[in-house]
Amino acid sequence: MTRHQVFRTAHIAGHVFWWVFIVAVMLAGGITWFSADQPNDFGWTAYTPLTDLPRRYMDYLPSDGFDHMAPLSLIAFCLLALAALVEAVAVRRPLAGIITVTVPFVAAALIWCALPHGHWSFYIKPIVALPIILAAVAIRELWERKFAPAVSDT
Repeated sequence: MTRHQVFRTAHIAGHVFWWVFIVAVMLAGGITWFSADQPNDFGWTAYTPLTDLPRRYMDYLPSDGFDHMAPLSLIAFCLLALAALVEAVAVRRPLAGIITVTVPFVAAALIWCALPHGHWSFYIKPIVALPIILAAVAIRELWERKFAPAVSDT
């Protein structure tokens, strides 16, 4: 493959994996890769009194305990980072390459801060989280579509 074909393939793959990552993170309720999605541990005991558990826990258990979206979002993010790295190497411009690889991590950090299931140290209301998430998407999209360097056909 030529350098232009490698760049174009990585660029398109980056767009695809970015949106898979965004949708999977939204469906998972946040970036939960670091196992911070449970603020309270009720313990691994043979007997756990139900009177100490929150009412919402006793009323409804939504899944079998395995979240399919969290691993999918992690895989999509890893492939996104790989596509950004390939794109950066194909461009052969060190500063632009560093920014190209860094932008997805900055956007993911903003999304991690905005959505509740990735951390429990603070809670951001949805009306405040919305512009943070939109800013994260805008940062990545503006860089990739407007400012990121491209490989010329010559």
